[in-house]
Amino acid sequence: MKLKLLLSPLTKAAYFADYLDVARAEFLAHYPASEAKLQRQATLDFLNVELNEEELPQLSRLSFVQGIFEADADKLVPVNQEPGFVLPEELVYAAKYQGKTNELVTQLAINIGLVYASIRSGEVPQLLDPMAGRGTTLLWALRYGMDARGIEQDEKALVGLHQHVKKQTKLHRIKHQHSQGFIGRSNKRGRGKFDQFQFSERILRLTIGDSREAGKLVQGKRFHLLVCDLPYGVQHVTTAGTRDPLPVIRECAPAWVDCLRKGGVLVLVFNSYQPARSDLLQLFTELGLQPQDFSAPHRMSESILRDLVVLTKVR
Repeated sequence: MKLKLLLSPLTKAAYFADYLDVARAEFLAHYPASEAKLQRQATLDFLNVELNEEELPQLSRLSFVQGIFEADADKLVPVNQEPGFVLPEELVYAAKYQGKTNELVTQLAINIGLVYASIRSGEVPQLLDPMAGRGTTLLWALRYGMDARGIEQDEKALVGLHQHVKKQTKLHRIKHQHSQGFIGRSNKRGRGKFDQFQFSERILRLTIGDSREAGKLVQGKRFHLLVCDLPYGVQHVTTAGTRDPLPVIRECAPAWVDCLRKGGVLVLVFNSYQPARSDLLQLFTELGLQPQDFSAPHRMSESILRDLVVLTKVR
């Protein structure tokens, strides 16, 4: 099929001036043997591709795709293809708070992780976000039909996530179960406290704690995907007194790698000014992960050039 992928206007807010390059990079990660030609018609941007019909479900899940059209002479015929998400988009998009991860960037990271992850047919993908904030990545994982776990040091994240899920499930009449508990003994500091949401057979759990103790906080569970939007080193000063998040990541890295299954994939979204891509790759290759050839740099501001690194656990 000769297809025209309409780029969503949201991509400009997510990827800024580099949105066309990022869209093409995401497509080629999924279809490296295909050609992808960018085309602008009136005020609309398209990626022109040729693929078989069975690829339509995957195409509809790419982070930049707003619609899919088939070229018919000088006409564009909409292709009726739903992405098959299991929960409404408001569960991801409706929450608004300072420092929230961009929803499309998170979806991009999950999509790229799925390209490289080894997941058996019929197996439910398991995702961990070890610096989860209020759970944007975890909510995306739920929409994809995954089980999701998150670790966050700020206890207020539990309240924020609970309020958001409660509101959206009420508005959309979504049946779910909510439970709370502690990993280990209950304590006044909230360390190990978790909120868990179950939608049918899928589970989201957010736990308060130190990401350096990830294995303990997920109770030894192993994951197909570890996806994290790292601190950009602009607003926050680490406990080491620096804005460079690399010292913190270095302390957390062994626990993160241990949480991955063999064939699992680590995807980190980061500000390439600090830490540098080479530093991240060196850190995780020394821990036995294998880098993958994917990059999608896009400038957010003078001080933030956001990008992704992807590494696979080969043993």
